[in-house]
Amino acid sequence: MKKLLLILCIAIILTGCADTSKDKHYDEALKSMAEGDYQEAIKTLQISIDRQRRLPESYRAQGICYLEVGDNAAAIASLSRSLNSMDTTDMAFKKDVTLYLAEARTKHGQIGEAIECYTEILKADKDDQSLFMRGKLHLQEGDATSAAEDFDKATENTKDYQLYISIFNVYDAVKMTVEGQVYLDKALEIKPEKAEDYYERGRIYYYMRDYDKAVVELTAAINEGDEDAVLLLGKVYIAKEDANSAKSMYQKYLESGQNLAKAYNGLALCDIYDKNYDSALANIEKGLAQQDDKEREELLYNEIVAYEYKLDFETAKEKMAAYLEIYPDNEAALRENKFLQSR
Repeated sequence: MKKLLLILCIAIILTGCADTSKDKHYDEALKSMAEGDYQEAIKTLQISIDRQRRLPESYRAQGICYLEVGDNAAAIASLSRSLNSMDTTDMAFKKDVTLYLAEARTKHGQIGEAIECYTEILKADKDDQSLFMRGKLHLQEGDATSAAEDFDKATENTKDYQLYISIFNVYDAVKMTVEGQVYLDKALEIKPEKAEDYYERGRIYYYMRDYDKAVVELTAAINEGDEDAVLLLGKVYIAKEDANSAKSMYQKYLESGQNLAKAYNGLALCDIYDKNYDSALANIEKGLAQQDDKEREELLYNEIVAYEYKLDFETAKEKMAAYLEIYPDNEAALRENKFLQSR
């Protein structure tokens, strides 16, 4: 889970349950979580649990810690105990714990039980994210009819471009791209009103591989002041096999002095396209030096790709092993790792 999610979860822990009694061990555990020391937090939370202090919150926090360290079975146990120990009607807190429980069950391979978690949430109220997640699991289980029902309900009367794109990506991952494109078409029916809308439309055309229309939408976004559109337009130019125009877009972004990691990553992509792999690795190193957590995942992935193209498979394998330790759920990396292991 991303750092932002962790900050949000801690905020909810602090306010989400009726038991607001002070407990120093619980507070110490929150500090350990904020510092990324989940094992220490687990031990400290157990003291609160043994003393019967703030049980719903302590079990919840412990479950999140177990998720962070990859012990999904223990996460399921702790999160279930959080639900069972609640003596309040705080529906927001219950929903939050149930969402984490669904995540833990999914990672543990308990797909049916995870679907039940989302169904429990949906009994209380319509929740687009829960519908999306349940639909995704249905599709993974081969139940395309139930998946489509959930996706259709999730996209009723919504202007959330990201939701449409996420649904497309789910279909695309299981080789049902045609079915997924239906949702991209629906998203394009939304009337654009601001720069962000033009950016999202450009992103949709990029996924649809209609690069000329993507250029039009992204140019409109740039004219409205959306700087992220510059970076995506660079990717579009690479897809159009126009590396020179792509480089010029990334250089322009680099000169702006903002989001340098993204700009260096874009230049690295151009270098890889031009088969200048040493230059790509140099730009990736510059990007990583920016300490941008949001871009680190893609930079490290492109570093592996550059070593592959250099035919340095041993280094690529070492980098991939380290990468999967940090990002074990990256589907593209998992697929690429299978290729690497055959080399």
